[in-house]
Amino acid sequence: MNRKIAYITDIHLDEKFPLDAGVDTRKNWKEILKDISSRGINEIIYGGDIGEKSANKWFFESLQDFSLSITLGNHDYYDEVIKHYSLGVVEKRSELYYSQERDHYKCIFLDSSSGSISQEQFDWFRKELMTDQSIVIFIHHPILAVDAEVDNRFALKERNRIKTELLNVRNDVTIFCGHYHFEDERRSGNIRQYITPAGSYQIQKLPNEIKVSNDTFGYRIIELNNKNINTDLIMFKPSHQTLSTIQ
Repeated sequence: MNRKIAYITDIHLDEKFPLDAGVDTRKNWKEILKDISSRGINEIIYGGDIGEKSANKWFFESLQDFSLSITLGNHDYYDEVIKHYSLGVVEKRSELYYSQERDHYKCIFLDSSSGSISQEQFDWFRKELMTDQSIVIFIHHPILAVDAEVDNRFALKERNRIKTELLNVRNDVTIFCGHYHFEDERRSGNIRQYITPAGSYQIQKLPNEIKVSNDTFGYRIIELNNKNINTDLIMFKPSHQTLSTIQ
C-alpha cells in the first residue's frame, strides 16, 4: 500500500476575523484544491474549522470530486455538517467520531468540537485502541502540549487522559491535528504528533502572546505505506502580508 492523502485544516470560510485580517479564505481554499488536484491526490482529510454555517454547502460541493473524511473543530456545527456529510454519522449520536482500517493502520477520527472529549466518545476510543495495527489519530485539537500561549488558552480539556491511554498501548501512534495555526512536530514515548498550519492565517508559536499573520497558508501531504508514515508541508504566500496581535 502506498496512499497519499491531503490533510487540510482551519480554513475558516467567510468568518469575520480572517476577513478583517485581509485573508480571502475562499481564494485560499481554491488554490489549495487546485494544487492537490495537480499532484494527482484524490483523498482529503479535513481537520476541522470549516467556517460560517452558511459556507458549509459551498465547502462540501467543492469536494465532490474527492474522497473525503473529516473531523470537527470548535468552529464547526454537527447539525449543519451532517446535512452534507454522512461518514461516521450514527443515529442518536450528536458527535462525529469513527474509525477506518487501512491495511497496516487503524485510523481513528475524534470529535473535539466541544473543546473536550465526552465520556461516551472516550469509552468508544479506548475500545478502538485494541488493535495490532499502527494507530493514526485525526483530531482537531493537539493532544501533546506545546510551549505557546495559544496552547495555554485554547487547549483540549482533559487531554492528558487521552495521552495516558495512548502511552499505555504497545502500538506506534501518530497524531495529525490543527487548531493552533502553526507547524509543530513532537514526540512523547510511542506518540508522534504533527500540527498542521492553517489554510487561512497563521499564529506565531510564542510563549507569552498570540500574534496572527496572514503571510502564509497551506496544507500537509500524508503518505501511508507498508513500513512508515511520511509527511510534507505545502505552503503558499498570498500577495499581501500583515501582522496583528490578539490581546
